[in-house]
Amino acid sequence: MRRLRSALRVNRAVMLVGIAAVIALAFTASSVFTALGSTPPDTYSACAAPPNNRLPSNISGILATGTLYNVTVNGTAHCKFGDALITWNQVGPTGPTGPTGATGATGATGATGAPGAVGPTGATGATGAAGAAGTSDVYYAQNGFGGVFIDISGSGADVDTVNVPAGSYLITFSASLENGDEDAQGATCAPNTGYGTTVRLDPATVPDSGWRSSISVVSVATLGAPGAITIHCSTFDGSAAEAFLAVTKVTTLHAP
Repeated sequence: MRRLRSALRVNRAVMLVGIAAVIALAFTASSVFTALGSTPPDTYSACAAPPNNRLPSNISGILATGTLYNVTVNGTAHCKFGDALITWNQVGPTGPTGPTGATGATGATGATGAPGAVGPTGATGATGAAGAAGTSDVYYAQNGFGGVFIDISGSGADVDTVNVPAGSYLITFSASLENGDEDAQGATCAPNTGYGTTVRLDPATVPDSGWRSSISVVSVATLGAPGAITIHCSTFDGSAAEAFLAVTKVTTLHAP
């Protein structure tokens, strides 16, 4: 009985020593692994003497019960037959994700940036080509004003004439014609370059000057060389007054 009690006391002491060694190793593991040159987080393994009836090493010459040895970083420790292989991580498992935090307040609006610099003025473009000449030349003549009458009886007379250079022209003419006969008759005025206009003159016996008529002529002409444009008027027996001729030089005449 004395031997049994003594053995039980020895086993209890051995277990306490082993547990204390494990706790001490756990608290100093970080320092030990740093000294071994490892970089956390790592996986570790080691061997542990099983909790059996072995005697302390100072008695039996072997490892005490629960002692760790062959600590290995990122590998597998090689244990003696009958000893336990244990492994653990330096970093524990990741905890659950925490709740989303409240939305922060909106920040103040930033100041308005300074306006960009105005670019330099571009270069002046080239001058365009000169346009075609406009219809700026007008040649005119007038006759029979201030109570003067032009006799156009029989073969008639040239009442207005203008001299113009070569080119194209718009011709306009107007006059007042008077019948000197008691019978109605026609009167014609036409340019020397084309057709003219004919009007009817009432008999000279018609009261209230009904025997006078106005005439107008509109025509065109193209001269290949400088020349004269003349208006010729004629009637059986009559005269013309207030005759006005205007000839306008144009760039081009367009017919339909």
